[in-house]
Amino acid sequence: MNPTRALLSFACALGLATPAAACPTVANGNPEPLTFDTAQVAIARQGELTTFTVSINPQGDAGEFALVLPVPALLTESDIRVLDTEVFARLNGYTGVLTMPDAGCASAGGGDSSSDGDGGGGDGGSGVVIEGEYLVGDYEITILSATDPEALWSWLEANDYNVAPAVIPALDRYIDEGMYFMAAKVSPEATAADGTPLPPLQVRYLEEAFSIPLRLAALSSPGEQDMIAYILMDQGMGGGRAGIANYPEFTVPDQCVWGEPGVDDFADFYDTRFRPGWEEAGYAAWAVEWAGGWYDCSPCSGVTITDEDILALGYDGDPWEHFLTRVHFRYTPDTATEDIVFYGSGLYEAQTQSYADANPSNARCIEACPDSPGEAWMEENGYPRDTGDGGDGAAGDGGGGGDGGGGDGVTDDEDDVDDADGDASTDDKGCGGCASGGGAAGLISGLVGLLGASLRRRRTTAELHARV
Repeated sequence: MNPTRALLSFACALGLATPAAACPTVANGNPEPLTFDTAQVAIARQGELTTFTVSINPQGDAGEFALVLPVPALLTESDIRVLDTEVFARLNGYTGVLTMPDAGCASAGGGDSSSDGDGGGGDGGSGVVIEGEYLVGDYEITILSATDPEALWSWLEANDYNVAPAVIPALDRYIDEGMYFMAAKVSPEATAADGTPLPPLQVRYLEEAFSIPLRLAALSSPGEQDMIAYILMDQGMGGGRAGIANYPEFTVPDQCVWGEPGVDDFADFYDTRFRPGWEEAGYAAWAVEWAGGWYDCSPCSGVTITDEDILALGYDGDPWEHFLTRVHFRYTPDTATEDIVFYGSGLYEAQTQSYADANPSNARCIEACPDSPGEAWMEENGYPRDTGDGGDGAAGDGGGGGDGGGGDGVTDDEDDVDDADGDASTDDKGCGGCASGGGAAGLISGLVGLLGASLRRRRTTAELHARV
């Protein structure tokens, strides 16, 4: 048995605050567990057809990655595939929280693939049946059924999945619910370099319930964990903006001056906005960070997604008919006691989460985020917290849809920054140049363009503060 191979339950997700908190594995006997700092999931849901995709970016030896996913149907080889790693990079850039060097003064809105096949049917030991074994891309896939959770745990251990005994009760519940198990590990022939993203792994199945199993991930977590879920649904009945039915929702205040890029840490700042609502909601809760149809954003990032991306993620139909929601869910092992149950609200309100950089252009139009580096900067530089004279502008209103035109921008990851100017908008009170953008590392998509089809009425800073 390989003592260093680690198990990742699929719902372990992106650690916003620090790498140390980012999605650790269950790693008995491994003094330096494999961790994942950018794990994200995408779910396309149409009727009862669910397409689930997980993207993992391991920190350490990619060859030691392993995953166990409870699934409600018996998967065949045709139900499993891998995607290009850039699909998730574009998703994150397209929907991520925005920072803006020039936020401007005008607010603007922002099929059944399963089969019963024979699957192999080998005996994996008493209480465990190997239903199928496949090589899909860089992954060795084994489909299991089980009647005994301890036998299933023993099979995983014997096959180099380093699983803690604490998961046995969760395995028992999934077995009682009639779930199968997809076990995946990296093939010895895979060529992924250490620390580079592994190809996203995708499965497709029919399921009446719109849910994803969280209990194994919660047991794998030593503390707070974040999950970013991209939900693709239709714009018709039962679709639209997605949410989580069995955990509380909260909102994260935005549209204010946050701090200085290169001086202040945006990830730390954003956690100070996210954390109070999460704690008040009970330490297992979620917020929507982006929602909309095709380019239904204002402000928009400079990153685009393509028809091919939407179709690759499992959306079946005209890509222009999709509605995408970015859900940020944070939990702890003690509070995440149930699997996540999603729903389609039937609502189509667009939302973008955005903040303005601290600089003279933004400071004369936009109020500081309370108790932030931006507030300290504005006080030090003589800008009042509330201009009080009908000051204009916002870093985006999180609402109505843009028209998808104009506004060039740039994304910013930790190693590569491209600069471009967006289209400028001005109003009759000055403070224009509404569309150039800027960036922040990690979760944050950088330089953005403000893409409103029209300029809405300007808000006073008092109105803006009341909103956040």
